[in-house]
Amino acid sequence: MLRCPHCADERPFVRPPLLVVAGTAGIGKSTLCARLAGTIPGALLLDADILAEDLISVVSPKQDYPAFWRSMMRLAHEVAQNNVVVVYFSTMLPDQVLANGDVLTYFDSVHFLCLTGPADVVRARLASRDGSGALNARVEVWLDFNGALLAAASEVPTATVVDAGRTVGQVEHDVRQWISTQLQGRGDAHVRDVDG
Repeated sequence: MLRCPHCADERPFVRPPLLVVAGTAGIGKSTLCARLAGTIPGALLLDADILAEDLISVVSPKQDYPAFWRSMMRLAHEVAQNNVVVVYFSTMLPDQVLANGDVLTYFDSVHFLCLTGPADVVRARLASRDGSGALNARVEVWLDFNGALLAAASEVPTATVVDAGRTVGQVEHDVRQWISTQLQGRGDAHVRDVDG
């Protein structure tokens, strides 16, 4: 139990799963987050890229990305104390979360859903986003990230890969199913006693 040092109020200490839907720019994360938000009981879906946009660069080789995810993990843990699991949607690699080993103890598990797609699909989606060509100039960077995410997913036992090159409805179905599966069986197994 958590005990307030001022009023001695007690509440359970919840160790939720941490869920992250990752993918390169243009793969559909923001669209999926918006479509699914508020439709999955017990889950709070957040577009972490919006939170990072004005704060830091979350793409390597910048060294501030693990610190950003440390903050996001703490936020997810605090929200979870209200029996809600946070699902982040972000352009990130699993090691950005896993680098924060001490904060990982706040969670009973960490799961990644990696949205990847064929190069031609990613290229077309990025080109359609920005008529000025500014983003189009970074297509190779995002294609490299797409490949790096696929490779990283093969190294992380709790990572699942989904082909996001299909229709948004098909991918939405898979993402909803994955989140629902991760939420099943949370129950009392994720509550523990903590003094202080």
